Amino acid sequence: MVRTIKEWQEYIRAWAVSKGFIWDINDIDTVLLRVHSEVSEAGEKARDNDYEHIGEEFADIFIRLADACEVLSIDLEAEVIKKMAINERRPYLHGRVRR
Repeated sequence: MVRTIKEWQEYIRAWAVSKGFIWDINDIDTVLLRVHSEVSEAGEKARDNDYEHIGEEFADIFIRLADACEVLSIDLEAEVIKKMAINERRPYLHGRVRR
């Protein structure tokens, strides 16, 4: 059973390769555009108030991102932990005044 983000990365990469989706660091621009397209699809669901199906688009975003991280040898879970440690030290609204 897959339990960690890293395990998801490995599982998704193996699945992608088994389906013929093989790429490397030289293709990162295309991969990032595919992540962006999934974010755009989620935006369309939100614009249409289709919250019943927006989760599927979020899943697609995660799948694309996890695959990219695995190919680039990025431990996404470790990066999230590091980034949240930085975020936790930031002030409310990053110091901006809400209007």
